[in-house]
Amino acid sequence: MSILKFKSILPKLSSGILRNTLLPTKIVPLKILCKYSSGSNLQTQENEHYDRPKLLNVHLPNTSEPLKLHPIWLRDHCRCPECYNDVTCQRNNDILKLSDQIAISTYSQSDDLLHICWSDGHKSSYSIPWLVSNTYDGKYKALQEETDRLTTWDGTTVNLLGLEPISHQRLMSDDKILREIYRRVIQYGFVKIEQVPPTKLDTSAVIERICRMSHTVFGKFWETGTNFDHKDTGYLNGYLEAHTDNTYFTEAQGLLVFHCTHFDGTGCESFLVDGFHVAKQLKQLDPSAYGYLSKVNMESEYIEPGEHFSSWGPIFRHHPVSHKLEQIRFNMLDRSPLSSIPQEEVGTHYRYLKTMATLVKKKENEYRFRLSPGTVMIIDNWRLLHGRESYQGERVLRGCYYSRSDFMSKARHYGIIS
Repeated sequence: MSILKFKSILPKLSSGILRNTLLPTKIVPLKILCKYSSGSNLQTQENEHYDRPKLLNVHLPNTSEPLKLHPIWLRDHCRCPECYNDVTCQRNNDILKLSDQIAISTYSQSDDLLHICWSDGHKSSYSIPWLVSNTYDGKYKALQEETDRLTTWDGTTVNLLGLEPISHQRLMSDDKILREIYRRVIQYGFVKIEQVPPTKLDTSAVIERICRMSHTVFGKFWETGTNFDHKDTGYLNGYLEAHTDNTYFTEAQGLLVFHCTHFDGTGCESFLVDGFHVAKQLKQLDPSAYGYLSKVNMESEYIEPGEHFSSWGPIFRHHPVSHKLEQIRFNMLDRSPLSSIPQEEVGTHYRYLKTMATLVKKKENEYRFRLSPGTVMIIDNWRLLHGRESYQGERVLRGCYYSRSDFMSKARHYGIIS
């Protein structure tokens, strides 16, 4: 598993870090091969004590910049059978038994492995590519690269992507196509599957073929158009402006699956808006608005008999490590009374909110299509906003949610994200 991650991530690291260069295997005293760094150019002498942490310099091929690792971090990440269970992929070691005084006695490098003998006699071996990809710098770079691979679009450029729908027959018979479905959703925010028999049974089979359905207040496999089981505007036939779902949940469901299994009427054109593209536009147009909507929390709620969901958060949520945009929370219908800011800031709040809403409603940002019987659509609810025009007649829409955790777990399994 670690070596696979190395092959997918490390070739993209700068300075040609970690080619498969053979390194000497001779074990020597630490003072010869191992240099410690405390953020300065001073070389540590044997048996000398410093208040600042001493980092092990692991010398990498094709670069003069070493990989700096803290001994405590290394010991905590030992993957020997005593410290790590390869069957459960969980640690065995007790964090309270991890000594702050642990020291490296000797170390050596051979091929892509780092071998360490510790002061307490314990021995560890590490894949150097694994070390690189799991340190802060390595993880940060991988996350940055994943974000850079995303393709944002507007109403014009989306048609230039050349995304041919995936056939129902191919999905159900070819396991390899599952990876392509995940890749498209991660990169573009949506995928279409066509020629699906418009029945409840076939729709459910397609959904479960891709990922586990999530059970929410709306049920597991829901249906709209035949009843008004839930007090949500989506169950009515009026106009729905572009929005993301579940802003009132502590964690909004990650993906939406739609299949219109019956339609006998007029109207009902659907549309998507790439929220990440709108975020870029807002950041260029009004950086202050983008910054404000990234920090100020807004409360959203969903109320029906026996239920009252509520959650707080900014419209733009960023990854805690890469700081790249990770989620859009935009639903103007589900806003609670505005109580997160003082009254003196209300004018600024609405000005920025309207600037965002104006960009969302720009026709140039909308990808319009008709969701017809036979077409299943999977939508990234953390990135894309969806809506539809009003309609007259009979319409049955079936679908479900996938949790973000479940969907991204599968995406990691397929090697699309790290």
